[in-house]
Formats: sequence, structure tokens, C-alpha cells
Amino acid sequence: MNSITLLVALLAFVAGAAAVFLLLFVQRKREVKQASTEAQQILDRANRRAERVRTDAELEAKEKLLSAKKTSEKEWKAKRKELARQENDLANREQNLERDLLSAKNRLKEVQKGEQSLSKRLEAMEKDREEVDTLLKSHRTKLEEIAGLTAAEAKSELLRQMEYDARREATRIIKKVEENARDRAKSLARIITTQAVEKVVPNTVSEGSVSVVRLPSEEMKGRVIGREGRNIRTFERVTGVDVIVDDTPEIIMLACHNPMRRMVAQKALEMLVEDGRIHPGRIEEFVDKAREQMDEQIFERGRDALYALGIHNMPERLVILIGRMSMRMTHGQNLLEHSLETAKIAMYMAQALDANVEVCKRAGILHEVGHIEEHTDDTHPTLLAAQLARRFGEDPQVVSAIAHLHPDHPSTLPEAHLLETAENLALAAPGVHKEGLERYIQHLESLEQMVMGFKGVKKVYAMKAGRELLVLVDTEMVDDEYTVWLAKDISERIEREVRFTGQVKVQVVRETRYSDFAT
Repeated sequence: MNSITLLVALLAFVAGAAAVFLLLFVQRKREVKQASTEAQQILDRANRRAERVRTDAELEAKEKLLSAKKTSEKEWKAKRKELARQENDLANREQNLERDLLSAKNRLKEVQKGEQSLSKRLEAMEKDREEVDTLLKSHRTKLEEIAGLTAAEAKSELLRQMEYDARREATRIIKKVEENARDRAKSLARIITTQAVEKVVPNTVSEGSVSVVRLPSEEMKGRVIGREGRNIRTFERVTGVDVIVDDTPEIIMLACHNPMRRMVAQKALEMLVEDGRIHPGRIEEFVDKAREQMDEQIFERGRDALYALGIHNMPERLVILIGRMSMRMTHGQNLLEHSLETAKIAMYMAQALDANVEVCKRAGILHEVGHIEEHTDDTHPTLLAAQLARRFGEDPQVVSAIAHLHPDHPSTLPEAHLLETAENLALAAPGVHKEGLERYIQHLESLEQMVMGFKGVKKVYAMKAGRELLVLVDTEMVDDEYTVWLAKDISERIEREVRFTGQVKVQVVRETRYSDFAT
């Protein structure tokens, strides 16, 4: 390609030189012609002038005519000399052009020779390049043999190192972003939950399975027992509770796991003691009256609880179930009080976050009714509460929020997550949970075993009732950057697999110690 370009340049140069020569030749011819024309014009003018002078003063101009002729001849000779000189110059220039043309031809020959030489050099360079490629391949092979790595392995190692550097840089950025986001989220969550919990006054109810009825006198115990114990047997049969009469003066205890039966029996016994006429017929009559009064009280309790939340359009069956929750205890807490606290906390948080307040209130008060409804299958109480809400025409969002409390029915509704958080806050109140020591230890051990399954973990300590995990890692298997990802992975797995209230803090510790002795 370079030789062709050079040849074209030489041809262009020769063509340009020939064009210049022709241009100069034509220009000289034009100048000679122009000089001849001018000389003829001068001659004509002189003749005309002489003719006029001769015509005007023929006699007087003879001498002048001779002198004029002489002058004209001199001028003519001068012009002829000038033309001869110009012709000589033109001839010289033509000779010069011929010499230049000959020189250009010689240069063209030299260029052609140089092109041939350049082609030979290019061929030699191509051979040299092939030899260099061969040497490079040989050098690369020797390097692979020395390093024990192939080109693909070296590339893989380089990519791994680049990935490691990128992860290290990403770790630094993630640390900064997570710290800022965590601080802002903690501050906002603390404000919202604190405001919501401060507006709710928890009612801690301590109630067992025994009710105490005080008697006006010790003689009344005999009437309650009746002749040969017929009154107490009738009372136990009709109410379904156990009557405990001991040596404690002026006290009779009623024992039953069903709080509804126990309260009906307590109410009936108090009315019998007040009436004074105790026999099997009166016992059945007063027990029926006590049941009617308890049904009215239960409905009133359910309606009052709904009015306290600002709910006025609940079906009657759900109102009764809500009222009956006041008779049931779970985790050492009254179900109705727990549901009210959950509904209020969820409502206040929904107000702060512009969520659907009505959905949070209705889901909060209904999420425990599954414990009250009698059923024979093995449906989970939370799912049963969602089914009851759907059966009595509650909004689908309310049903979804209640079902979200079951691990198998997650929901993306913000109201569902607010309800879950509110329930955890209500259950986290001091004195609510009364779990046994065995279950507590089992929970801690399960946490430790789960974290031990992660790569590089050497020891795990669950502290502060499982609210904080101290993870010690092997310094040879884990670097400082990986500890960030390990803590994040452990936190995500705990969120997925462990049900807990509040927050679990995960601390990953990597420590290297060096010891030496001076002797």
C-alpha cells in the first residue's frame, strides 16, 4: 500500500512538472506574439504619423522625415534586439525545462528503485514479525510452565482479584450507606413506636383458673353444700365447674379452665347466697339468669371495645366473639386487652405513616377471635380469625392483614406489617410472656446452631435473651471485608426463619493475636 502511494505521488510530480513546462512555453509564445503585435502597432502609428506630417508639411518635413526614419529605424532595431533577447530567454527556459524533465525522469527511476527496496524491507519486516510472534508464544509457554498457570487460569485469578477489590470497595460503601440508613430508620422507628406505645396504657391482668366467692357467714357453707351434698353436686353439674370447700373461713373457691363457665358459676353462686334459698331448682334458675346476664355483659364489653376504637358497623356475631375474648387469657394476658392494645398501636402508627387506619383497627381487634370460636379441625387460630373476618364481610385487606400473622400467608400490604409490629410491641410488654426455662434455653441453642452453619464461624454466643448474638470467626478463613457480608447474611436468615419481637443485634468479631516470649 505504501509503494502504490509513493508511485502515485511520483507520477503526480512528473505530470505537474510537464504541466509547468507547457504552461511556461505557451506563456513565452504569447509574449512574443504580443511583442510583435505591439511593434506592428507602433510601426503603423509611426507611418500614419509620418504620413500626416508629410501631408501637412511635405516641404518642411523632408529633413524631419529623414530624421524620423532614422529614429524609427533605431526604434525598430531596438525592438528587434528586445525580441531577439526575449527569444533567447525563451530558448534558455525551454532548455531548462528539458533538463528538469530529464531530472524528474531520473528521480522517478530512483523512486521505483526505492519502492523495490521498500518492498524487500517490508518482506523482511513481515518475516521478523513472524519470528517475534513465535518468540512471544515460546516465552508465554515458558512463563506458564514457571508459574504453573495457564492463560485461562491467570485470567480467572485476575478476575477473582478484581472481584475481591470490587467487593472491598462495595463493602466500604455499604457500611457507610447502611450506617446512615440504619441511624435514620432507627430514629424514625423509635419516634413512631414510642408515640404509638405512649398513647396506649397497658392493662396487666393477673387471673388464674380459680375464682373466690366470699360468704356472709360460715353457716352459708352448709347451705351451699346441702343435705348429703346434693346442692353442691347439682351446682357442679349445671355449671360445669369444681366447687372447692376447705377450712378457709367464709370462702368458697370455684375452679374451671373455662373462664366463661367460671364467671357464670361465680355470678350464680353470689345471687344464691344473696337470696339465701339454695336448693336444686333455685340453682338451675339462677344459673340460667347468670348466663343471660353474662351474655349481655359480653355483648356490652365487645361493643364498648369497638366504640373505644371508633368502630360502629361490626356484625353482632363478631361483637360477641370480641366480648368473649375478655374471658380468655393467653401468655398471661387478657385476649381482649391484648387485642385493644394491638389495634391502638397499629392505628397510631398508621396515622403517623399515612396508612389505612380503618384496616389496622379492624384487623387489630379481630386477629385473636380465632381463639374464641369453637372448631373441631386443626386450623390455626390466626387463620380461623381471617376466615371469620371473610365470612362476616370484612374488607379483603383486613383479612389479608390478619392472615399475614401466620408464617405461611405473608402479605405485601403495609397495614399487615404494621399489625405484625403492633402485636410484637404488645407482646413485648414486661410480664406478658411466661415461657419456661427449657423453652428459653432451646431458643438460644437453636440460634447458636443456625449461625454455626455459616462458613468461617468458629463460635457463637447468644446473649440478652437471644436479642444479641456474638459471632467469633476464624481469621484464616474470613477477612475483614467478608465479616460485613457475614453479618448481613446472618441477619437476613434470622429474619426469614426465626420469629421474634423487637430487634436482634448480630456482632461478628474477627481478631488476630500474636504472642512471643522474651527469655
